[in-house]
Amino acid sequence: MCGIYACLGDAMASQKVLAGLKRIEYRGYDSWGIAICDRQIKIEKHVGKIGEVKKLTLADSATAIGHTRWATHGGVTENNAHPHLAQNGSFALVQNGVLENYQELKEELQQSGYKFHTETDTEVIVALIETTCKTKIEAPKIQQVIKRLAGRNTILLLTQTGEVWAYRQGSPLIVGQGKNDSYFFSSDLASISHDALNYHVLENGELVHFAGQLQNFSGQKITFQKINHKSLSVDKGDYKHFMFKEIHEQPDSLQKVILNKQNLFASIAKEIDGARNIYVVGAGSASYAAMSIVFELRQHRQNICHLAAYDYSDYNNLFSEKDLAIVLSQSGETADTIEAVEVMKRSGVKIVSVVNMPGSSLLQMADLAYPLDVGAEIGVASTKALTGHMLFGMALAEYLVTKDFAFAGELAAYCKKLAAWLTDPKITFQIKTVAKFLSQKDDLYILGRGRLLPSALEFALKIKEVAYLHAEGFSAGELKHGVIALIEKNTPVVCLVAADTNKNDMISAAHEVKARGAKVIGLASQNEEVFDYFIELPKMEKFTKLSSVIVAQLLTYEIALLKKLDPDKPRNLAKSVTVK
Repeated sequence: MCGIYACLGDAMASQKVLAGLKRIEYRGYDSWGIAICDRQIKIEKHVGKIGEVKKLTLADSATAIGHTRWATHGGVTENNAHPHLAQNGSFALVQNGVLENYQELKEELQQSGYKFHTETDTEVIVALIETTCKTKIEAPKIQQVIKRLAGRNTILLLTQTGEVWAYRQGSPLIVGQGKNDSYFFSSDLASISHDALNYHVLENGELVHFAGQLQNFSGQKITFQKINHKSLSVDKGDYKHFMFKEIHEQPDSLQKVILNKQNLFASIAKEIDGARNIYVVGAGSASYAAMSIVFELRQHRQNICHLAAYDYSDYNNLFSEKDLAIVLSQSGETADTIEAVEVMKRSGVKIVSVVNMPGSSLLQMADLAYPLDVGAEIGVASTKALTGHMLFGMALAEYLVTKDFAFAGELAAYCKKLAAWLTDPKITFQIKTVAKFLSQKDDLYILGRGRLLPSALEFALKIKEVAYLHAEGFSAGELKHGVIALIEKNTPVVCLVAADTNKNDMISAAHEVKARGAKVIGLASQNEEVFDYFIELPKMEKFTKLSSVIVAQLLTYEIALLKKLDPDKPRNLAKSVTVK
């Protein structure tokens, strides 16, 4: 879960890499580093967030590679930060991934006399290349090293002569073509779009060499596609944080989810009709979106189940060529999800990938690719991609019944109300009031029922990951079977209420917790006597599951600000989870 950025053939390469790393800092922000070639390798690296850096000590260079780290092996120290320099000074290397067999390789190298100076698995790759390519780095020798690497390992290597080698395995790597014969490498397309005009996504196993021009040593042809710059903007604009910007983009982004997608819905519907079993797969927020989609589709098909990507092995013996998997991911690079898809594809399962990031692995692996099209999402906590996935399920369920796109009209009406709601001073006051109350608490419980249960679970996840407040989501029906034992005086309990989903049962649950001393926070289209606090939702009950999640996002953001936390970069987390 790290980020790689490189610039080749540009006089301002080191500055462009600095800017590029800032754009992909969401992939990891423990530490960062940049290497340039100026007759010899020179490296600058530091602990901390690169977004706060104003100026490099490195000189300008025509070739530079960089890395922003999310630590997996070894502590967050300057020594463990990338790039790592070969002991003979002949090259520097950055890695995105995990070397799963690093321990046995390290022991072998130590026995042959190699002295390690960091705690990272990446230094093992450096040592293998240095001991294998004693005089010159050449493709056959690098390929010899590559064969020994287990796991998902994407590497970029800069030699002291200014050559660059790039290898992709598992973790993403994209090469961009800029002006005046310049080239760029990056871990995602959104970041490279600022510098490049065209792009090529390296396939797994692809080895590329640059020495004035690109050369491929893996048999694949390097074919470039034009970048859609408008859809990949990562500019914060006038917003203080990406999270707040992306929350407020949802009236627009939700409509883009289904815009001009009728043919895709028809194709997916055909696959659903012919499938024996249907699995909806995701991890993290995408897993809760998958659960939400299952609630929607189960009204039409009973042979459908929610599958958390990291638990796919429990289903290995059930997968067959008669099955269909609908796979959700924002980045399209989620390691757990990719591994699940690889296993399902070997069993013949057809894959529908619903992914936001163009050019990503899961879109390439799909039998049917559905681009989410909500625009670049930079905040680590998913906002518009999460609601986009949930909306996709709602629209698909409607299409399976009506075989038309009348839902688009209802969505447009909702998005108009949502836009007004997001800027309504009364709503802002309600949210800030509840946020102030919750920021002083240690525990929070969120109750939902039926199709609002996934929203309750996602609500709790947002609060945990951004505001560092212990939160748990439950079905209100589970309350009297044990959960109510957690309720004591002044315990905050959020109740998600929709008029068309067991409203009376939810209000009864609110009364039950209030009788035990809870402070009840109601999310509904109208106030109720039992609520101690009330946040009014847009008055379109069909979309309550989305509105509830958007409230969670806004509350989380406000709590983070009150606690002086960075809502864009929660501790210990990264946006693209490319390690298992």
